[in-house]
Amino acid sequence: MVLDVSKVVECDVLVIGGAGAAVMSAVSALREGADVCLVSKGKVGRSGNTIMIGGGFGIDGRSAYEVCGETAANQNFTKEQLFETIVKSSFYLCDQELVRQYVDKGPYAVKECLDWARKAGQKFFFIPPASLWMTSGRSFGKAVKQGVLENPAIRVFEDTIICDLLTSSTGVCGALGISIYTGEIIKFKAGAVILATGGYQPFSLKNSISDMTGDGIAMAMRAGADVVDMEFLLFIPTALEPQYIKGSILPYLMTIPNYFPLYPTITDLDGKELAIAEEYRRIPPANKMNKILYAYFWGKGIFEKLDKYGNAMYFDFSKYTDEELLGSFEKMMANVAPWHAKNHYNGINLYEVYEFLLKNNKRFKVGLGNEYSMGGIVVDKDFASTVKGLYAAGEVTGGVFGAFRSADGLTEMLAHGWDAGKKAAEYAGKHGKQTDSNTADVLERLQRVLEPGEGISPYLVISQLEQVCDKGFNFFRTGELLQEAEEGINRLKEMLPKMKTAVAERRYNFEWISAVLAENLILCAEAGIHAANLRTESRGTHMRADYPVVNNREHLYRIIAKLEQGALIHRREKPNAPYLPLPEENVATIPDYILASVKEDSNHEG
Repeated sequence: MVLDVSKVVECDVLVIGGAGAAVMSAVSALREGADVCLVSKGKVGRSGNTIMIGGGFGIDGRSAYEVCGETAANQNFTKEQLFETIVKSSFYLCDQELVRQYVDKGPYAVKECLDWARKAGQKFFFIPPASLWMTSGRSFGKAVKQGVLENPAIRVFEDTIICDLLTSSTGVCGALGISIYTGEIIKFKAGAVILATGGYQPFSLKNSISDMTGDGIAMAMRAGADVVDMEFLLFIPTALEPQYIKGSILPYLMTIPNYFPLYPTITDLDGKELAIAEEYRRIPPANKMNKILYAYFWGKGIFEKLDKYGNAMYFDFSKYTDEELLGSFEKMMANVAPWHAKNHYNGINLYEVYEFLLKNNKRFKVGLGNEYSMGGIVVDKDFASTVKGLYAAGEVTGGVFGAFRSADGLTEMLAHGWDAGKKAAEYAGKHGKQTDSNTADVLERLQRVLEPGEGISPYLVISQLEQVCDKGFNFFRTGELLQEAEEGINRLKEMLPKMKTAVAERRYNFEWISAVLAENLILCAEAGIHAANLRTESRGTHMRADYPVVNNREHLYRIIAKLEQGALIHRREKPNAPYLPLPEENVATIPDYILASVKEDSNHEG
């Protein structure tokens, strides 16, 4: 069997992704007169992390009033305040030009999404005096789907996984994909490509539908693009039990009083309390900086017994009566009722969770699951990568949030797409389509996995990668563990050419597709683990047990990675800081930095 291209599709701008960044990019490019194709590996608005969205998204208060017409918005919360908050919360690693774009363009992109939501009959509730809207993942997905429906000239290819970018001597000129249901190989020829594929999650416990495999980041690296901040991954309390809710962010929502009034006692599995030190508990519960405090204080307790118990702790409600506990669950049911089935949250029967607690001493196991990756493709203010013809938008990029995402991922993806589509269309109009030189190489990689003979299942490779990252690249790190993880990655890289599928059938062969995902995820993890080993300090979500200081004197730089002749090369660069000066003094610990740098005003927190 010899693989060959089944179909060729030509367009001006090819957008790869299926959520807010992709749809906004496609709509924006179309407005510039470009012929646009949108390719999603699932259904538009229903794949990736979109359906897992559990809260809201916001902008500055003045724009919420002036642009979005929300008369109850807190107009005292200005663009400058939002800008300063994001920069400080990034631990000054952000690209301040990209933060400025987020602040300036976000309101207009959000307004458009709100219009889509209204036309699609979806509920987006404005929460005064904060400048944010509450919704659900499904409602957001239906809203961005409306954006596609309103622009039928966008040619949509769903259930199609892009295997790699196509390159010419001058840059990126398209992509090669597989139709999941037919097994057809589709070649997309384009004047410009926009990657909007999300981040990467290389752990066994994550808050997604398990397909955040860094596809766009890895494809960009193979095409020659720079990536940055790959060591920064965000972790939040995530359900481990009951088994059927594993991976849910329900435990995180249970730490926010507006969702769930009763606050649990947090213990390790031996019953030792994992408390946040009192001086650090002054930050309002809804402030997103609490996510770092949870990972720092609870994660430290988990880390001390990681070999014994793994990534697990207890949320313990035993100090409350049955009636108090039921009352909190009923409050949560009321809070999520506008978007979910009666008494449910994202398919979880909350009464059943309550009954599980009653049968298990009012406690359940929780871990710290990977929610978001701050790192990704280096882009400039036009969202162009370091490779001509290649653009990126949303979580697939690095730069806006630096070491920690304090603002909203939904606003990020919409704001990015607003400009990325326009700039990609302009580029395509000036340069036209080029002829690629690597189609045969990509086809050979795809064919090798299907050829008969003994080999290693891609499922096993991904499982072993998760084990490596669970141990050495999780929420707390040491130089010794990171070195072991790098050695583990090197062993896994040797396995990649040996991957084989159990059957050669191309139609809906998820094992075949997983071979592509395994290569992508391993490359992303390799970049992140090595950067984490180089960064001998603690900063944002990068927590070194052996280097607790936020070391601004020696480590206030971004770590950029690039593939050169098949090997990853890392370099250091100072953050782009044209507006706020970079700090020069060290801070003893991450929690101390939070106290010193983040305003304790939760009015605008999401």
